[in-house]
Amino acid sequence: MSRRRWIWIGAAVLAVPVVAGFLFVVLIDSVMSGFGACRVVRQRAFASPNGSQLVVVVWKSCGATVPDSTQASILARGRNFSPESTPTFVSVRGHLDVVVAWSSERAVRIGFIPGPEQVYKRDQRAGDVAINYE
Repeated sequence: MSRRRWIWIGAAVLAVPVVAGFLFVVLIDSVMSGFGACRVVRQRAFASPNGSQLVVVVWKSCGATVPDSTQASILARGRNFSPESTPTFVSVRGHLDVVVAWSSERAVRIGFIPGPEQVYKRDQRAGDVAINYE
């Protein structure tokens, strides 16, 4: 067998584990990045009296190590909701039903069914909107 053929065989033998190792690392990275991801499911949106603002309610699940939560944000109509860029004004433990009643364009009442066992965040204002909890 010629020397050139031996070089090609040697290169092929070395390339197989390198390619397999690269694919293994890509696969493991893909699987591991999913562990830190949270799943956010939009539940409902409640429009203000003139429809210019929305209270957006979402359920958030981040896996076994972080408890599920129900969160709400206020968003101007026509804007896209994004869990990363839309701040929440209330966050409670568990997936609860939320009751929202706008009193005016600048005031909203929020209630939970059943009542939350743990409150993570409970702001009294979101921008120019006063928030009352029941």
